[in-house]
Amino acid sequence: MELMTWNHLEIANEVQNKGYKVFNDVEFTEQEYIDFMKGFGELEAPGLFMNPKNYPELFIVTGMKDQEGNKIGMFGDGELGWHSNGNSRHLIDKILISLYCLQGDPNTTLSVCNTSDPFYDLSEEEQEYWKSITIRLKFKNDTMYHLDEDDPELEFMSKNKGSIRKLVDIHPHTGKYYFYFPYHFIAKAWEGKRQINHEEMIEKLKPIIFRSKYQYHHIFIEGDMLLMDQFTTLHRRTPVMGDRLLWRIAGDYQNICKTSESKEN
Repeated sequence: MELMTWNHLEIANEVQNKGYKVFNDVEFTEQEYIDFMKGFGELEAPGLFMNPKNYPELFIVTGMKDQEGNKIGMFGDGELGWHSNGNSRHLIDKILISLYCLQGDPNTTLSVCNTSDPFYDLSEEEQEYWKSITIRLKFKNDTMYHLDEDDPELEFMSKNKGSIRKLVDIHPHTGKYYFYFPYHFIAKAWEGKRQINHEEMIEKLKPIIFRSKYQYHHIFIEGDMLLMDQFTTLHRRTPVMGDRLLWRIAGDYQNICKTSESKEN
């Protein structure tokens, strides 16, 4: 596949509206993958243990370890429940996540759930109720993650103090409503100014969002690339059984916005 033939604006529009897009038989070097993602916008490059020194925009996703038994990547081999990336940050700007497979595991499934379609399937009264809810998000190391205190991944996960957000928000690029529901990290909730039981709210909302018709399931094989919007989707992963290896890049749509604006002018 020739990178020059890929239309970043069209790809971004599909990802933003559908929530995800899958490519197969992709062949990337580290720099080609980074350059492709830079076509969408600015990329995250924290420079931590899972970021190769020469390619800080790349995140290694694997449970494999080096010869000394040290982690070389993030997210390990365990099951990961429904979540989105960056949800404990006050400013969530890197909302485009890409995963590129170098080595797959046929027993591991990644599921993506669209969180915009469920909202539009509700009655107007139900929509107004959920739009009145505000949530507080905070990283928790005892729900989806169970990292040791000396785990280097904990630094990346827990450095943010949390955020307060609307449960139903508007996507900045499509104008469509979506549920922002990484429920593992919801610590408090309010209906208007009145605090409500956030655990009861979570259990009430789960069957509304996590219906089969809103979900896509993917088993990575070498050369697969998955792009996901972190506002309009949640994703989860079953346990990894083999030596699975992915590259991950997080970015924004900054360059797409510039391209769209120039076409309008």
